[in-house]
Amino acid sequence: ESQIRRARAVVVKLENVTWAKGFMLAFAQLRCSLRFQRGAALQRSRCGQNSCRANRSRACGEHVGARVAMAAAAPSSHGDIKRYAEGPLFNQMVVHGGIVYLSGQVTADASQQVTVANQTKSTLDKIDALLSSARSDKSRILTAAIWLKDISTTKEMNEVWDAWLDKSNKPARATVEAKLVRPELLVEIQVTAAQAPLGGPVITSEAAAAVGPYNQGIVTQNGMLFISGCIGLDAATGEFAGPTIEAQTKQVLRNLDAILRAGGASGPERIIKTTILLADMADFGTVNEIYKSYFGDLRVPARACFAAKTLPKGALVEIEAIAELD
Repeated sequence: ESQIRRARAVVVKLENVTWAKGFMLAFAQLRCSLRFQRGAALQRSRCGQNSCRANRSRACGEHVGARVAMAAAAPSSHGDIKRYAEGPLFNQMVVHGGIVYLSGQVTADASQQVTVANQTKSTLDKIDALLSSARSDKSRILTAAIWLKDISTTKEMNEVWDAWLDKSNKPARATVEAKLVRPELLVEIQVTAAQAPLGGPVITSEAAAAVGPYNQGIVTQNGMLFISGCIGLDAATGEFAGPTIEAQTKQVLRNLDAILRAGGASGPERIIKTTILLADMADFGTVNEIYKSYFGDLRVPARACFAAKTLPKGALVEIEAIAELD
C-alpha cells in the first residue's frame, strides 16, 4: 500500500499528460501485481493452515497439483489403470485397456555410453524390461517415436534398432531431431504396445529354461499365474549358479521373479502361495533368511515347505508359486 501511495503522489506532480497516461498504465500494472502477490500469500497461508507439508518456498498450487498427481498414481484410485516405476514427475509406464504406454526412455548411463549406438541399445534394453513386466514385448509394439539430438545419426541408430526389431511385427514409427532434456543424451525412444491376451504359457529368456516337457509358467483367463518349480540354474549358462544352498536359493528366486514379471505380475507382492522343496531339511533356516529378504517388507504369501528325496538335476532347492496378475 505504501508503494501505491507513493506512485499516486508522483502522478499528481507530473505536468506532461502523455507521461501521466503512461505512468498511470504502469501504476495500474503495479497495483494488479501487488494484489496478485497478496492473494498468493493468502493462499499459501490457508494451505499452511490445512497442514500442507510441502516445502513452503513452493507455490501452494504446485503442492496441490503434486498431491493430485500422487493420488492418481495410486493403483487403488483407478482400479482399471495400472502405473509402474513411479518417479518424482511421472511414471515410466501406464497400462489401461490392454494398451501399454511407456514414457520416453533414455540410456541408463550416458556417462559410460557416449555413442548413439550404445545409447540406443541401452534404451531398448530398458524398453524390453518394462514391456516384459506388463505382459507385452517388442513384437506387440504399435507405435514408436524416436528423438535424436542429431538427425544425421539416424543410420547409426537404425542399425541397432533393426537388429533388435521383430521383423515380422514392425510398428508405426516417427523419427525427428530434437533438443533433449540433458546435453549428454543422444537418443530418446517412446513406444506404445498391446498387452498379450490372458491365457497361455509364459516363456522368458530371463529365467532358466524348463528342463522337461512343461512351461515356465501358465496364465489363466481369470488372471492367475502358475509358476513351475524353479531350480538354481543360471539363465545364461544352463548350469547351477553354485554348489551351495545360498547360491542356488538366490538363483531360484531370480528365476521365479523373471517368470513372475514376464507373466504380467508387477512383483513378489502378487504371489499368494509358494511351495519349497529341499534336498535337506537342515537347510531350512538358510533358505528362510534368503526367502524373507526377497519379499522384504511386503506381505508374504501362504507357503508349504518339505524335504524331497531327490530334486531335478541334483538341485538343493526348488520353489514353485501361484500369483495374481495386476
